[in-house]
Amino acid sequence: MARSPSLSAPVQVSFDDFELDESNARLLRNGQAVTVAPTPFNLLCALARQPGTLLTKEVLLDTVWGHQFVSESVLKTAISDLRIMLGDNAREPRFIQTVSRRGYRFIAVPTSAPAAAPLAATATGARPTPSFIGRADANARLQQAWDQACSGQRAVVWVAGEPGIGKTTLIEHFVSGLGGIACARGQCVEHYGTGEPYLPVLEALAELCRSDRTLPELLRSVAPTWLLQLSWLSTADERDALRRELAGVGPDRMLREMGELLDRYTEQRALLLVTEDLHWSDRATIQLIDYVARRRGRARLMWLSSFRLAEVIALDHPLNPLRHELRLQRLCQEVVLDPFSETEVANYIAQRSASLARDEAFVRGLHERTDGVPLFVSSVVTEVMERTPDDAAVEARLAAVAVPENLAAIIDHHIARLGSEARALLSAAAVCGVEFRAETVALALERDVAAVADACEDLVRQQVWLTAPRAGGDEAAEPPYTFRHALFRQVLYERRAPSARTHLHRKVGAALEAERSAGVPVAAAELAMHFDRARQPMTALRYYAEAAQAALLNFGPAACLSLTERASALLQQAPQGDERNALEIAVATLHGVSAFQSLGVGREARDAFERAYALLQGTPAHALRGRLLHGFGYVLSLRGEYAQALVVAQRAEALSSGSDDPALMLAACIVYGEVHQLQGRPQAALAWIERGLAIAEPLGLAATEIFAADPQVTLLGMLTIELVHRGRVGQAPVHKLEVRLGNAERVAALAEEMQSLVDEFSLAQGQTACRWFRGWAQALNGAPLEGHRLIREACDQNTRLGMRSGASEVLGYAARALLLAGQHEAAQAQLDEALQIAHELDERVVLPQLWLLGAAIARAQGRAGAGAASVRRAIDEARTQQAPWLELLALVDLCEHHDAAAAQRSALADLVDRLPEAGDTLPVRRAQAILRAVKPA
Repeated sequence: MARSPSLSAPVQVSFDDFELDESNARLLRNGQAVTVAPTPFNLLCALARQPGTLLTKEVLLDTVWGHQFVSESVLKTAISDLRIMLGDNAREPRFIQTVSRRGYRFIAVPTSAPAAAPLAATATGARPTPSFIGRADANARLQQAWDQACSGQRAVVWVAGEPGIGKTTLIEHFVSGLGGIACARGQCVEHYGTGEPYLPVLEALAELCRSDRTLPELLRSVAPTWLLQLSWLSTADERDALRRELAGVGPDRMLREMGELLDRYTEQRALLLVTEDLHWSDRATIQLIDYVARRRGRARLMWLSSFRLAEVIALDHPLNPLRHELRLQRLCQEVVLDPFSETEVANYIAQRSASLARDEAFVRGLHERTDGVPLFVSSVVTEVMERTPDDAAVEARLAAVAVPENLAAIIDHHIARLGSEARALLSAAAVCGVEFRAETVALALERDVAAVADACEDLVRQQVWLTAPRAGGDEAAEPPYTFRHALFRQVLYERRAPSARTHLHRKVGAALEAERSAGVPVAAAELAMHFDRARQPMTALRYYAEAAQAALLNFGPAACLSLTERASALLQQAPQGDERNALEIAVATLHGVSAFQSLGVGREARDAFERAYALLQGTPAHALRGRLLHGFGYVLSLRGEYAQALVVAQRAEALSSGSDDPALMLAACIVYGEVHQLQGRPQAALAWIERGLAIAEPLGLAATEIFAADPQVTLLGMLTIELVHRGRVGQAPVHKLEVRLGNAERVAALAEEMQSLVDEFSLAQGQTACRWFRGWAQALNGAPLEGHRLIREACDQNTRLGMRSGASEVLGYAARALLLAGQHEAAQAQLDEALQIAHELDERVVLPQLWLLGAAIARAQGRAGAGAASVRRAIDEARTQQAPWLELLALVDLCEHHDAAAAQRSALADLVDRLPEAGDTLPVRRAQAILRAVKPA
């Protein structure tokens, strides 16, 4: 019943330009009253009373309309009125979100937040450090965002600017002023090729786990895929169990888990998550920020990131379109740092020399020469002060100082001032990357670790080169030092002679290998990069292959593709021999799998598998042979290259027989089953499918372990076809069943569900299937031309992806849509195309349906004789394939539209008796009606 005002507190909330005051029955926009009818107003109050909560249609009807009998259309009308009044868009809602087939949710972000939580009180009152210059407005905006986060409104904030502009300094100042809050920090680093997915977030999680002992348990319950990436938090047995549990899940699982983890964690305390240098970030991290920013509901979270604006724009980084989109939707704030003004330059100089700060000519000249970039200002002032300590003489020295025009020149100047020991240390550190461990540099330079650490600390104190490691808890590996500015590292690296760089990469790679052996987590991609640049191709290839496999296990096919592309180029430098061949098999196989998952079954995936397959003859026991043979056979099958696919299946079967390898036999079963089925050999197909299922279930393998696609799902899909063709419809999964039973409404609903799965798991091949399922349903539901467009688009997209398998079936659906639209000649042309492909590929499984469609087109054109002949061909083909369901469809068509002999009616009666599971289907009911209408002789 309708809720009485006395039973719940009146709503009073501000959002965007609106103020909703239920007690005074008014809605204001920019202070002006908005005319709104009582029912939409009550509906808005009901939604706003429970922000972020899904309110079902039933609940809203009961709350707003009480005992009145009204339909859902009334609710939809009221929602539409509200959206028009609020200026909201149903496709991209800011205030009222539709939850398909369930209800609605109020998602507006309040603009007048309650007071900050006690946890942040000390942070708000903290004073900035005395050495901090300017940035008052930027710091205030960060503080405002933190207050918003503490009140339960998640905040995503970017700090952007050029190198040396002071992004890190601002963040450090802001964080230091917050006091003892929960803060997790991660650093993006420059990579050779594709970086590790979620690297800065994983680093931040690791830091937070060390400071908060409750987080690992929360990870276990809420975010197991993330726990799997932090190997030191679980035992080897626990990790193996997690891998088995999570096998086959898609990358979007990690997004959902992180969203839930952050929501749960921030229920207890506010969290500041800092990720710096997003211009070097991987795509997965950018996608995660997007997901978290769009997530609804309360979360006391502030995600603060920094990036170089020019690089993000110039390099077309995926962060660039995201920042624009989130800003337009008011889901983020961007703080762009400008260079120092002359006043701020003077304030900075005043900390070093009061007399220089009072000299306007000196301040103006320094500002002009440095463009006010804080790092330039700092470097030049330090140089001037050190060269001329006497203030009286400094003013005349500015023109004589070689103030550089860009940061590289300043860095060169600093490099020249380094002692030989410090220069050697920093050069080795620069080869390591933006971050490095003192142990790594010590091993590479064959120096004492303590001496290297002391030297690093001295460089930290200079506040030019390095920043100190953050507290690392009790983790075995020491926390890394970081170059204060990445460009410092880059110039150091580039100033080394190529031969010296090669030597250092070799030494650093060997050091990292030693640390890895001792238990320090070192990514295979990092090792691959070092040995690649050290011109040790065989070692680099081994690590590239390991990194590529890790990328696939971590749901990163794009990262795997990038790694294998680099490895493929490096193979040309590797010496000939068995080891190189083995590595090439691994690289090509992994490239084929990632290309299949990312790009479809085009030439790139096929050629990669073919290259590895050719080399397998010399290395038949290769560890990846199962993945190779299944992937190659599966890709060939999807491309319609059935003869070659059978050859690959025979190879897998032969190797399995010789080694008793069930995974190889499973690969053979899948390829055999699919080819035999499509080419109309049902008994052979069913035997291989059932044998494959018997092998797959106890193995428990998934796509990320051996196969290019989940083996059990693949086999069950094929089993569906066989069960339907045999009339065992009660045992068949829904999608294929409903299409063959002609249930358009059910197929439309299932297509939507399938689309959500395809989107969730990033299935390239699934996009087209969803489209033609939807098109088929639309054609039967009264929109045949729109249905034909979707079906044809799906078919053409499959062709572009290299997938010809099943094209004859899909084109048959396209022809049926044209027939329903009354375009008989076009339908016949589409059918002829389908038949041509079926004959080219010898895809006999679809012929009965195509001949029946041909009969329908012939009848529509007034060619009854041709129609009858086509139906009889369908009957003969169904009997040849031993498919009683297809035979029943053809006999029903013959009896309904043509002269059927007594023998054919008898055959129809026999089929009805043989298919008890299909008794409730429309074709069987039509057959029964036909048989009842036949009068006794």
